Amino acid sequence: MSTASDYLPDVDLDGVFDLSLDRATTAVVAMIGLDALWWVLLWDGHVPMPGMMWLMQDASVPMAAPGAMELGVFHVGTVGAVIDYTVMWGVMMWAMMHPPMTRFARDYTAAHRGSTTQTALSVTSFLTSYHIVWALSAVIPLGFHLLLPGGIHGFTQAHTRFVIGGVLVLTGLYQLTAFKQRLLRDCCGHVAPHTDDIPEAFREGARHGTRCILVCFAPFFLLMPFFGEMNFFWMVALTTVVTVERLPSWGRELAVSTGIVGLLAGLFVLVVQPDLPISFTMSMGM
Repeated sequence: MSTASDYLPDVDLDGVFDLSLDRATTAVVAMIGLDALWWVLLWDGHVPMPGMMWLMQDASVPMAAPGAMELGVFHVGTVGAVIDYTVMWGVMMWAMMHPPMTRFARDYTAAHRGSTTQTALSVTSFLTSYHIVWALSAVIPLGFHLLLPGGIHGFTQAHTRFVIGGVLVLTGLYQLTAFKQRLLRDCCGHVAPHTDDIPEAFREGARHGTRCILVCFAPFFLLMPFFGEMNFFWMVALTTVVTVERLPSWGRELAVSTGIVGLLAGLFVLVVQPDLPISFTMSMGM
């Protein structure tokens, strides 16, 4: 007599799931998990935002306005405010840089020739200095705010089309430079086998973080502060651009394409002087 099991296909349960976690996969899991944490912290507002209450209640400046965060820091005017801003900027940069860095972190982990413990310590040291360098890059937008008359917010509000058109042109030109292309090739290059210990990995993480800042200088340090760094639309859009840039088969083409588009868009803004959807003050409801 036939039973129900006679009509069921043979299933190899061992082949249904593949949960093997080698070093490279573990690195990718860690990078994605940390990236999710950074985005949640930003989305839920669990990062320090110095001067935010003054911006929104007294100055009526939306947090996504150009130079709003820097304006808040300089209004508070304390070392603590600068430190808080550095933390906020760091978390924002980490959230945006983890996707493009995931491939390199995976390759750096897989290329390590030490034990599992040695590899874990090396990668942790590498990522620690990498994150520190990105957090310290907060001095760049703060420097822009300090040098420009009226700060980023005031200068952009007073000369909106000139500033937006200008930063788009500069972004386009930077994307097309041989300097940018050379750095991008280094970022997309193969990671050679290595035995970096903790100090060596820390130094390499700092060097790689500096190279990444130079690769991303145009979108993150020219566009973002003048378009509004807490604008989540621009954050997601620019994250996508810098992530695809680091794909070896797409990097150069995307960098050149975004350079040309940025240059043309900037010239259009400078010449045609169109209305721009940028808000500098909060609308007051009746």
